[in-house]
Amino acid sequence: MAPKKSTKAKGKAPAKASTASKVDPLFPSRPRSFNVGGAIRPAGRDLSRFVRWPKYVRIQRQRAVLYQRLKVPPAINQFTKAIG
Repeated sequence: MAPKKSTKAKGKAPAKASTASKVDPLFPSRPRSFNVGGAIRPAGRDLSRFVRWPKYVRIQRQRAVLYQRLKVPPAINQFTKAIG
């Protein structure tokens, strides 16, 4: 018969380094807030609309919108907002 295997470990497990000694006192860890207005930004969201754009960018975008609106006469544009 084969010899029985012992269930006891022959050597001691290496002691794990405590993480408390590696904590930096200047940067304490704080719990994350996943609520609305919390510290976590949603991943994959386009936030370019909420950026304060330079003045020349805002002006050229507004000018493009105004020129598009000038192409449609007001008498015709009133029917674009019909109650449906």
